[in-house]
Amino acid sequence: MDVVGEEQAEQLIARCGLTEAAARLAAASYEGGDAQGSRRRLCAGVYALMGDDRNLAAVVAPQLLASRTAVAVASHFESLGGQPASHDYLTGAVTLSWVTDAAGTYELFRSAHDRAIAEKRFHFAVGARERLAHHAILFGDVEIARNALEDAVRLASLHRLSEWFLRSAAAAARLALDVGDSDRAAQLIERAQMHARTPEAIALLAPVGAALAIAAGDDEAAAAWSSPEILDTALGSQDLESAIAATIALLCARALVPGSPLAIALRRALLRASGTTYAVELFSLAARYGDIEEARLGADTLNALVAPNRKYCKAHALLARAHLLFRGGERAAWIDHAGDAARAFNAMGMRRWMNEAMLLLVWQENESFPRRRGRPMGSALTGREQQVAHLIRRGARNREVAAALQISEHTVERHVSSILGRLGLRSRWQIADPKNASEH
Repeated sequence: MDVVGEEQAEQLIARCGLTEAAARLAAASYEGGDAQGSRRRLCAGVYALMGDDRNLAAVVAPQLLASRTAVAVASHFESLGGQPASHDYLTGAVTLSWVTDAAGTYELFRSAHDRAIAEKRFHFAVGARERLAHHAILFGDVEIARNALEDAVRLASLHRLSEWFLRSAAAAARLALDVGDSDRAAQLIERAQMHARTPEAIALLAPVGAALAIAAGDDEAAAAWSSPEILDTALGSQDLESAIAATIALLCARALVPGSPLAIALRRALLRASGTTYAVELFSLAARYGDIEEARLGADTLNALVAPNRKYCKAHALLARAHLLFRGGERAAWIDHAGDAARAFNAMGMRRWMNEAMLLLVWQENESFPRRRGRPMGSALTGREQQVAHLIRRGARNREVAAALQISEHTVERHVSSILGRLGLRSRWQIADPKNASEH
């Protein structure tokens, strides 16, 4: 492979050609004449932008890996001489995230953004905001992530960075979908599609596009977001994020058949995904849709990713384990894991995933509210009422109950009124009281 100078690398990065830029910089850093390690440091910054933790860990200085605070990271780069560059701050932010220092990680990403603006490297500024959002999601700080992504979208649009706009808009749409703002997700996807000129670019939008189409019952749109071109990207793209995004869209929109091209794409994605932007979602979906071995791989890998403060990873690990237990028929255990996952996602405001967990809670025999011995049969809850009551006991509001059971909020209100009447209670808060579950 031809090596590349830093100026050429900047041009590749500005066009979002991160995979090619990293590969060429990695080759160039071993060609000699790089006494200060400038190409190696830029290469590390590109790995940080890509979310490629594995390759980043291989190139960062040992002193940086030993840093435990944002001050220590900044001091390390200052010791090398001069002002740290924006890509240095990016590298430091990601390495600090490995010791789960959320506040320090955010500080360094913000420093990367501010330094990139001063350098007029606006592609790095956009990337710093998008990476800040990614790590804020992992730490469960959804509002920080939302603000960072909106800023990234605005900045990419302002400076006409078409490829970076698409990347940031895709990330912002995923978060909007996850928190239940489908209108905003659809708006972002529509804007981003105008910038999608390659199969890889379209694939980045496919997970949200497919989910929106399925939710709307739009079979034609769902087919478009899981087309043969999307499958080709999942199977053959060298762009890792695009390949994994395509695989996620296909898992949501198609039935998985053992030995099929989609099954092959899933296996390949699972083997490549660790540390990437889409890794957590992919492993979680593998636990639901993959064959039993892939389901175990997804659940086990998520458990390995769990670390203190990584709330999003922990919630998905609980959800993946719940799916695996559900498939194994371990009723009591899957209910406990699904309930814990629902509460964890609810605490972060992740409505989409909370509803996924709540669906597992109602896929059970109707035993949540056993009848009290001797109580008249006419006062027993119906199956649907038991499901509604069970979700309320897990902390769901009417809107979440409606989404999980695919009924209207008005219907939920009628069920709540009926439950109160049948159980002789005065308010929904009494439904949520566990002692009322055992008494009725």
